[in-house]
Order: sequence, then structure tokens, then C-alpha cells
Amino acid sequence: MPSSDEARAAQAVSRMRSAAAEYLKVLERAEDASVDRDAWLEFAAELGTWSANLRDGLGEVNKSLGVTSGQKAILLYLLSRVGEPVPGDALAGVSGIYEWARRVRELRVESGWPIESGANRDDLDYDHYRLMADEPDEDLADRWRVAKEARNLKKPGGKDAAGRARLLHYLQAISPRPADKEQLAYVAKIHEWPRRLRELEEQGWQIVSNIDDPTLPPGSYRLPTLEMRPPRVREAIKLRYKILDRDKRTCQDCGRTPKEGVSLQIHHILPVHKGGQNDDENLITLCIQCHGGRHALMGTSAKDELLNPEYQVDLRD
Repeated sequence: MPSSDEARAAQAVSRMRSAAAEYLKVLERAEDASVDRDAWLEFAAELGTWSANLRDGLGEVNKSLGVTSGQKAILLYLLSRVGEPVPGDALAGVSGIYEWARRVRELRVESGWPIESGANRDDLDYDHYRLMADEPDEDLADRWRVAKEARNLKKPGGKDAAGRARLLHYLQAISPRPADKEQLAYVAKIHEWPRRLRELEEQGWQIVSNIDDPTLPPGSYRLPTLEMRPPRVREAIKLRYKILDRDKRTCQDCGRTPKEGVSLQIHHILPVHKGGQNDDENLITLCIQCHGGRHALMGTSAKDELLNPEYQVDLRD
């Protein structure tokens, strides 16, 4: 004789089968009818009802198997596929609830599970998720705790100035650890937070991304030092961004980008010590390997002189 849980699961599956059959009937009616806008809206309403019945059935089966919440179902499913990208639609089905995306976020923010998505990684489809380890990450949970505190800080100035101040506070608080783009967007509370980060760097803060450090995940940033750079560096950093953007953040020799594991530097085609200047036409984006190769031919060492203008011993402004 089946247990009460087994009977409960069987009943839920039976209801889901009936709901699926009714769903197909609605589609057949829609296909056979001359569907105008109003008629289709009626069909869509019926489809929504049967979809909800299917989702409710999924949740009932989960509970009969001891999976007491949508969040637990999501975690168990991700744990069975550590390191693999999983579509969000699959997590919606597994959870059996409407607010499955919030449950995923809670796993990251409140419990420190290292779940990546397009919200915090530039190299992952936005609607895909990936659990990177089979244990929670205490450091990740701590960074989110600090992010919550930084988000609630009252900063003077307008919206952009306050967002910039919160970003700096957060990066300083977790330095030298990195922050991903989801954390930064959460802290800043503004859409244009990447521009605010660039402004902080132009002010003299040494904010490192995977353009400079390919060991950082795409979309992550960190503040390696709490000291600001001198004013001389700030203008060079503005110019560096201009050249990176002009060259589409791609090595002009080999065509590689930071997503392929290389860091980028700005090269003076005519060296500064031979009279080269910081003119657009004398500057080019190279990966660190190609940059080193060019300097090896000249018998010199490669430095990103716009990032480190102290090496421009003969800089001509």
C-alpha cells in the first residue's frame, strides 16, 4: 500500500496530466478558430490558468518528496550540476513557484552560495545560472552583508554623487577583495553605476577590472589600495579609457580581449624617450604579451605608461 506521501505525489501528477491535456485542448481550439485579438486574449487567459495548475502540481510533488520549499528545490538541483550553466526556466520548473528568481538571489545574498548569472558575470547568459561550489562561500556572504550596509548609507549630493560615494565606501570596506557587478549595482542604486566607477578612477582611485587583471571575473572590480593616485595620473587615466574605447578593448595586434584571459595595456608607438607624445595617433591598445613583444624588439621593458605615468621619465605634455 503506498504511503501518504506517495499517494499525494500520484494525485498531484494526475492533476498535472489533466492540466496538460486541457492546455493542449485550448491550443487546438485556438488553432482551429479564426483568432482575433480579443479571442486570443481569452485563450491566453485559459492557458495561464492551466499553467498555474501545472506549477502548483510541481510544488505538491516536491513537498511529497521532502522538498519543503522552492528554494530548497533550486539548491538541490544546482548541487546536482555544480559548474554547469542552468537555464532559468529549468529552475522555475524545479521550484514550482512564481518567485523562483528571488529565491536564487536569497541563496546568494543571505547564505553565500556562489551562484553566478548574467547579473554578476559578463560572460554568462543573463537567463542562465551556475553554482560554482558545493559549499556556501562565507566571504561572499560577508561582502553582501557589507553591501547592504553601504546601500543604506545617506550620502550628500544628487543621485549620481550619492551613488558614486556609496560605491567608493563599499570598495574601500571590502578592499582588496573584488565586487561583482550585481553587488555594485545594488550598492549604487543607480543605473549608470559603471560611469560612476570610471569617475572614481579618474579622480585618482586605483580601481582594477579584468581589463587590467584577467584573474578577475568579467564584470568584477576591486580597490587594491586605499591611497589615491596623484593628479598627474588622473589625466592619463582619462586618456587611457579613451584609447581603450576607441580600440574596442581589443588588442590591436592579436585581436584578443580580456574575456579570453589577457590584460590590456596602452602602448606608445613612438616611445616617449624618443619624442613620442600622448597623442591619440601615437597610442594603441595591446595585450600584455604583444606589448612585451614590441618592447623586446626595442630592448626595453613594457609598461602601461598611461596607467603608470611615473615611468614616462621624459613625458611631453
